[in-house]
Amino acid sequence: MHSFQKYLIIFFISSVNAELVTVDGSLDEAVWGNASEINEYFETVPFTLEPARVKTITKIFSNESGIYIGFKNFQENSSMLSNKSMRDEIPNNVDQNGVAIDFDGDRQKAYMFFVTLANIQGDGIRRLGGRPEFDWDGDWEVKTKKYNGYWISEFLIPWNVVLMKNSNEKERTINITTFRYLAVDQSWLNNDKTSGFRVNFLSNLGSIQVNNFSKGKLNYFPYISKTYNSVTGFNEDRVGTEIFFNTGTGKQINLTVNPDFGQAESDEVIVNFTAQETFYSEKRAFFNENQSLFDLSHYDRYRVINTRRIGAHSSYICSDSTNEELCDSTKKTYTDINFALRYTQKYQNGDFGIFVAQESDESFTKGKDFVALRSRNNFGTRSIGYFFTHVEDNFLNNNATVNVVDFTNVKSEKLTLYTDLLSTNKEGINGFGFRSQFIYKPTALSRRSGSILFFEDSFQLNDFGYLKRNDWFHVGIGSDVTKINYNNSSRIKERKIGTDFNYDSDTSGNSNPIQIRQEYNFSYKNTSSFQASWDLKSSGKDTTITRKNVDFPYVKNKASFSYNLDYESPSYGIWEYDWRIGYETADKYKSWSSEGYERRYLKVAGSLYPINDFNISFSARVREEDEWLNWIEGNELAVYDLTQKIISFDMNWFRGTKHEIRLKSQFVALNAKNPKSLVTNKSGYLQDYTSNVSPFTEGITSFQIRYKYEIAPLSYIYIVYTKGGRIFDDENEKNTSKIFKDPWENPDNEIFSLKFRLKF
Repeated sequence: MHSFQKYLIIFFISSVNAELVTVDGSLDEAVWGNASEINEYFETVPFTLEPARVKTITKIFSNESGIYIGFKNFQENSSMLSNKSMRDEIPNNVDQNGVAIDFDGDRQKAYMFFVTLANIQGDGIRRLGGRPEFDWDGDWEVKTKKYNGYWISEFLIPWNVVLMKNSNEKERTINITTFRYLAVDQSWLNNDKTSGFRVNFLSNLGSIQVNNFSKGKLNYFPYISKTYNSVTGFNEDRVGTEIFFNTGTGKQINLTVNPDFGQAESDEVIVNFTAQETFYSEKRAFFNENQSLFDLSHYDRYRVINTRRIGAHSSYICSDSTNEELCDSTKKTYTDINFALRYTQKYQNGDFGIFVAQESDESFTKGKDFVALRSRNNFGTRSIGYFFTHVEDNFLNNNATVNVVDFTNVKSEKLTLYTDLLSTNKEGINGFGFRSQFIYKPTALSRRSGSILFFEDSFQLNDFGYLKRNDWFHVGIGSDVTKINYNNSSRIKERKIGTDFNYDSDTSGNSNPIQIRQEYNFSYKNTSSFQASWDLKSSGKDTTITRKNVDFPYVKNKASFSYNLDYESPSYGIWEYDWRIGYETADKYKSWSSEGYERRYLKVAGSLYPINDFNISFSARVREEDEWLNWIEGNELAVYDLTQKIISFDMNWFRGTKHEIRLKSQFVALNAKNPKSLVTNKSGYLQDYTSNVSPFTEGITSFQIRYKYEIAPLSYIYIVYTKGGRIFDDENEKNTSKIFKDPWENPDNEIFSLKFRLKF
């Protein structure tokens, strides 16, 4: 019998229903004395499975309100670390407790709830086949408190915090596990000998029978916002609302009307000269709430729904308008949304959902309409799903439809199989896509995986979803082995060696460079870590750089070799640091006056937290490339000596549990000089050319300072100042200092935002 199950045979008893429990971090109510107890924990990150060196006693019970979990964490006072952080962050310098619960007991997903000793909440979702994602914010309670020689965290997870299957039975089966993070050792402890980062995590959760409670919930989130852009003169006042209704019978409706997604979260600055679109994660609360049913993806390669498409910039054809000047001056980088509606329903062996969104029309453009249907049925350890999406572009008068059938087969705790069959239709043009993947764990310390992808050239997913590339055939095989049984005299605590093989080509058989990669990860007993990796790429064809030119479909690459070294220091009380160096080299081209490709990379970063309520982080990155190849147009390209420098500076200050000030900034300076004009022939060989190619510089600034005040749980006031700009210059040579300064002194946007968001 599972160890957790043994502890929880008497997990729920009727007597616990009678007493009111206050979540205050004390566990002093009498009911805690009768609660089920867990007192065996094991180190799972690093995966040594050694019995925990510190004592943890966890008490669990439930009543009509929900599941109560109380942790009593024993350790020396001097080792208790309580540095504050943002919600949903998982910092390595603060002690933590958490619980993961699969409320439906079907091992398809688990909700993760955790809290730091500084009383900062975090929550996320761990889906089958995915990794933990912490975008979701649930409505639950927790409180921590320090004592002499131990600290306590007390959780209340209400039954209506998530959508659960409706059941008329007196009991339901749920899967649950508890965990603790010991910051002084930087190790995770778990009672089930697993962790949320392991591929078989859901299979290893303990199954228990609990009394069945149903509880509905209705929340309103009205908001008022004010936005002013001092550069463009844009001035906007908005009022809207979000409504979340959980019936308590397996059905939930989420609705937002006239939403404002504002300037509260800034994206990472990414400079992208490739033909492949950059993917940005969703930061808007509505699109993360109860969204997991619609989350079908495969790593960073594709997503059937990318909610960042909703409210993205609209299309404009100002040259065809009656007032071209006014059209140009009123262009926006986003589109207002009239409403978005999501309905989800759980039944005994499956799920069903509908998602609808409508963008607003404007004077010189029209918004899009989005529709998605999703169903999934479980048959024991197997599941089959269907996904339908449709987008109507009311301005360009076109539409796009996607149909997906997906299969999952958990054959055992060791082997899981995934298959997706995808088809697209855009303006009468059909496309087909396919994914097949397996993950196999022959032992607890080893893993094997493999995948095959195929996307036709006509396969188009990006109207509602995200696709890294079409016209693509991919075969990938990977494995890793972990070693933990080091003797006491060794400084190493855990070593992991991973090997990956990747073959890619277009659907016409033009092979991209074959890649073999090996990675060595070391975790040391002093909590530092070191990673070394090398990549070997064969010669091959770059089939994307010429943007699918019919006459010149690819450029031939030389073989290359690269390596990277990463180091993360232990914590030195109030500071820590890390660094990374990388190097890549390739042979000279013989078809033009090449001197050989070379790339050098250096990153240095550090964090300082002198007091629990304040922290600063800084990083500086420099990348230099000789003979960096960039597409110009048609079959014309150029190589440059490229230097890119990125400076990031972040600061967080917390006053009590209500006030939070965050500063987040990035400054990018890119300098491409000494250009050489090239052209590719129909065989893919590069040759010298005589086109006039200029050096260029690019500077990007992203700066944001945000004040957030918590009026009550999930009710906030935001005051945000955002400044950003992008300067491109191919006429004047500039030094690094000038490239950094130009977008700051001549920003594209300087935005002041004020927002009240309340929960009722």
